[in-house]
Amino acid sequence: MSSDIDELRREIDIVDVISEYLNLEKVGSNYRTNCPFHPDDTPSFYVSPSKQIFKCFGCGVGGDAIKFVSLYEDISYFEAALELAKRYGKKLDLEKISKDEKVYVALDRVCDFYRESLLKNREASEYVKSRGIDPKVARKFDLGYAPSSEALVKVLKENDLLEAYLETKNLLSPTKGVYRDLFLRRVVIPIKDPRGRVIGFGGRRIVEDKSPKYINSPDSRVFKKGENLFGLYEAKEYIKEEGFAILVEGYFDLLRLFSEGIRNVVAPLGTALTQNQANLLSKFTKKVYILYDGDDAGRKAMKSAIPLLLSAGVEVYPVYLPEGYDPDEFIKEFGKEELRRLINSSGELFETLIKTARENLEEKTREFRYYLGFISDGVRRFALASEFHTKYKVPMEILLMKIEKNSQEKEIKLSFKEKIFLKGLIELKPKIDLEVLNLSPELKELAVNALNGEEHLLPKEVLEYQVDNLEKLFNNILRDLQKSGKKRKKRGLKNVNT
Repeated sequence: MSSDIDELRREIDIVDVISEYLNLEKVGSNYRTNCPFHPDDTPSFYVSPSKQIFKCFGCGVGGDAIKFVSLYEDISYFEAALELAKRYGKKLDLEKISKDEKVYVALDRVCDFYRESLLKNREASEYVKSRGIDPKVARKFDLGYAPSSEALVKVLKENDLLEAYLETKNLLSPTKGVYRDLFLRRVVIPIKDPRGRVIGFGGRRIVEDKSPKYINSPDSRVFKKGENLFGLYEAKEYIKEEGFAILVEGYFDLLRLFSEGIRNVVAPLGTALTQNQANLLSKFTKKVYILYDGDDAGRKAMKSAIPLLLSAGVEVYPVYLPEGYDPDEFIKEFGKEELRRLINSSGELFETLIKTARENLEEKTREFRYYLGFISDGVRRFALASEFHTKYKVPMEILLMKIEKNSQEKEIKLSFKEKIFLKGLIELKPKIDLEVLNLSPELKELAVNALNGEEHLLPKEVLEYQVDNLEKLFNNILRDLQKSGKKRKKRGLKNVNT
């Protein structure tokens, strides 16, 4: 449900509002002028009628029409909203403004405070510079610094936003009457939703101590870490232009790539990718390159991310950095153009598996089957399996049987009777006449699959496939027996086990 402030935003025009204060020059579809919030010899303050926002590319300040009036008149956001409502003849009841709206306003004001503080703190500014972050990128992402809990609380109280900001859990409860900023003495990275609203923060320590290297805002009424992606708001137009997104591991990986002109980049929020994040990304593109660190942890994280992206209906392109390199180190040694070439030369997941499977057919078949199971599109799944089958003659039944991540553990737990049964099916192939065996249709299918698959797969793969079938067959029989009474159940179980 939209709030009164949402309706006010829709009904006022930002160009009209700012024109009351500044002389705007039309440039293409936008307007520009000298920024009123910092010394600005060259016009760097832009107004976008289509997006109804302003942004200064000199000092980094930006927002909607209400925020502009708030900053220019040096009044609170809500006072500015009341002032604009009065000018435009609109009624605005602050008591009816939702709690979420107030929290968003508080987060936006804190973001401004952090950004201004970064410009004043030499140590924090030098740290950002040392990470290879272009100043324009730092401003675009509103990077900041948390200098003092007392100063933050003062700003919040002056804007009547302290109570709202406490909802974010970013300000720790007072000890002896003193609040403590969760991000104190850290470089702060604002996290925005796809609409551009600040919903939380990430923080990076800049001194070596025993505190965590990175921290994030706790989950709150407006922020869910597992449901948002860092950089999506800033990158979504570039993702649309390029036709794909690049997924990196962390904040500074993304900022570094952005600084090198690679802008269609997003990142999880300091943790492993979640299904909700993959689903969110799939709304903006169906093609994702995974650019994770070239170490064991990076490879493991990539393997965990792939099924989530596949489940979201995304084509996946794994990008393998050399052992021990992260994106920043790779750029420093080989340059950004070499990174672009590496990304552009990386093949689609299944295409690569099919191309390279001959090198280790057993292992690649397992990997192919595992990832194939996460594709919900039956037509695509069948087409990929057919391509693999045509090239390597692996039976379609086996390729289309979904393999669980822990199937190898189940394979190890094969009973002696199961091993003898399956081994016999294979070894006695020339002597078995399936037509004269008094087998159920399910067991006939099981035997046929085992015999037909033996020529093309190693016993390990055959056994693994048959164990899945045995378990399903056993469960089906067990359900039938439970309906037919104990006597039939005992007789059936005896037959299954012999």
